[in-house]
Amino acid sequence: MSNPLVTIVLVNWNGIQYLPDCLNSLGKIRYRNTEILFVDNASTDNSVSYVKKNFPKIRVIQNKVNLGFAEGHEEALKQAKGDSILLLSTDTIVEPNVLDVMVKSLYEKKDIGAVQPKLLISGENNKIDSIGMFFMTSGWLYHFGRAKDAALPRYNVPMEIFSAKGACMLFKRKVLDCTGLFDKDYFAYFEETDLCHRIWLSGYRIIYTPHTSVIHKGGGSSGQMMRSYIYFHSYKNRICTYIKNLSMRYLPEVLIKTLVSYVVVVFMYVITGSFSNAAAVMRSVYWNIVNLPKTLEKRKYIQTEIRRVVDDDFLPRITRKVRLSYYYYLFFDLARYVD
Repeated sequence: MSNPLVTIVLVNWNGIQYLPDCLNSLGKIRYRNTEILFVDNASTDNSVSYVKKNFPKIRVIQNKVNLGFAEGHEEALKQAKGDSILLLSTDTIVEPNVLDVMVKSLYEKKDIGAVQPKLLISGENNKIDSIGMFFMTSGWLYHFGRAKDAALPRYNVPMEIFSAKGACMLFKRKVLDCTGLFDKDYFAYFEETDLCHRIWLSGYRIIYTPHTSVIHKGGGSSGQMMRSYIYFHSYKNRICTYIKNLSMRYLPEVLIKTLVSYVVVVFMYVITGSFSNAAAVMRSVYWNIVNLPKTLEKRKYIQTEIRRVVDDDFLPRITRKVRLSYYYYLFFDLARYVD
């Protein structure tokens, strides 16, 4: 497909401070076959009136309550006309060639289902925010290249990744029609990894392209949430994702290692006086116990209706081992790595 229609979806909650830079950068992209859907999650900061006044061509969808990142995209997907869907955070600034490069990469091969560009940390001298994540059997994700020099050769080659980052991801619409979008029970965090996992299960691949970049300021709507609230959703969604998506070849090992790591994290939070964070991790496990029957129903559907390949066909290629020091940065600087 040489010139597919791209639907650009932005979900916003009280993010008016980010909108001028983000929307003005979208106005400069060279790829013209686009539509933009702006989904507002009941903001109280005049975000909607700002968009309507300054960007009248953008279609606005107003939710009466804050549905979160995950469910906030559902109505947009229903209304999207595009052959491909770009999910973009409002706290980003895109390059003019962003869609030219990403569309070309997405349609380069039939089995590519999603593409992520190079995400750069705003104001940090060309340092990497994300070029995608790899799977680890510990249950955590390896954020390859995080905070490294984006000019280094190893970060400037296209590669397969386990999960793209939700700040900027381009999907083929037909792939999302097969896998569904986000799990509505997730609200926010790890929802893009859950989706990417299902895309791999459906027989498609996810690719990182280094040939365009997007500045990611970070924070966005999450900057207004309590840290313990963020951790609760991130920790609970990680467990739920693996129960739903992993085969029995990998699930026991990954789930046990994940739960053991949670015990370690709780202990560290307690001895450092972060009791609210420790409680959030424990609540995340409790949530998964209470909701296990519902999760198993989802698992049944994914394993019978979405899965087209076995884990060994793809998971070893997108799994990485790391030094123990990596976990130090995960646990002590989790705010920068939270999924």
